[in-house]
Amino acid sequence: MRFLIVRKADADTEAGAPVTQGLVDAMAEYCDQLASKGRFHAGEGLKPSREGVRVSFTAGRTPVVVDGPFAEAKELVAGFSVIDADTIEQAVDWVKGWPAEDANGNAEIEVRPIGCPGGLSNFGDPAEDDSERPRYMVMLKANARSETDWNPGPEILGRMAEANRAGHEAGHLIAGNGLSSSAHGKRVRFSKGQPQVFDGPFAEIKEMVAGFWILRVDSLDEVIAWTRTYPFPDGDDARLEIRPLYSMKELLAPLA
Repeated sequence: MRFLIVRKADADTEAGAPVTQGLVDAMAEYCDQLASKGRFHAGEGLKPSREGVRVSFTAGRTPVVVDGPFAEAKELVAGFSVIDADTIEQAVDWVKGWPAEDANGNAEIEVRPIGCPGGLSNFGDPAEDDSERPRYMVMLKANARSETDWNPGPEILGRMAEANRAGHEAGHLIAGNGLSSSAHGKRVRFSKGQPQVFDGPFAEIKEMVAGFWILRVDSLDEVIAWTRTYPFPDGDDARLEIRPLYSMKELLAPLA
C-alpha cells in the first residue's frame, strides 16, 4: 500500500532557510532504511509559497491567479515523500523516527493513503531525473465533497485517465496521484523530538490536498496553461495550488 508523507511548512521553510549538513546526512540515513527495502519511492522539497500561485476559475475555465506567499504557513506543504507500507500504522511507525535535526525536533507530518476513491490509476514518478527542466507540483485542494471520498463517476474519470495518458506520453506530465480523504489519514506532531499521533479527519478542509500532479515544463505559465484544459473532477470549481520543486542541486547549493 502506498502512502504520501507530507512535511508541513513552518517559518523556516517559508523563509527558504538553507539546509544544514547535519540535516542532509540525517535524512539520507533515515530514508535509506526504507530505500534498502525497496519501499521508498520519492522525497521532494517544495519551494516557499512566495514562489507559487493559487488558481481558481471563472466561467469558461479562465484562470484567476493569486501570487504567493500564503498566510496559512502551518497548513502549507513544505515537502513530501512517497513510501510503501503494509498498513497506515506501519507508515506512522516510520514517521515516528523522523530526524530531530529537522525543525529542531518540532516537525509536523501528515500521512495519507494514496489512491483515488473512484479507482483512477496513479501513474509516474515525481523524482528528479537527468532533465534540467523545472518540476512543478499542482495540488488539487480538498472540499466538503472530496472529504466524503466522492466518486466522480466513469465519464469524468475516463476524461481524467485520457488526459493523464496523453500528458504522460507527451513527457510534460510525469506523475499523478489521488488521495483518500483525511478521515483515513493521521498526523504526527513532534515536540522536542517526541511524537504525538492524531487521527483524521481534520478540520482545515480548504488547505488540505485531494490529489496532485507533477509537471516538468519550462515555466509556471506553462503549468497555468495546462490547468485550463485538464478535466479536474470539480471542473470550473477546482481550486489549485502550484509550487515549484527544488532540484537536489538547489537544495545542496548552500553546502558547496
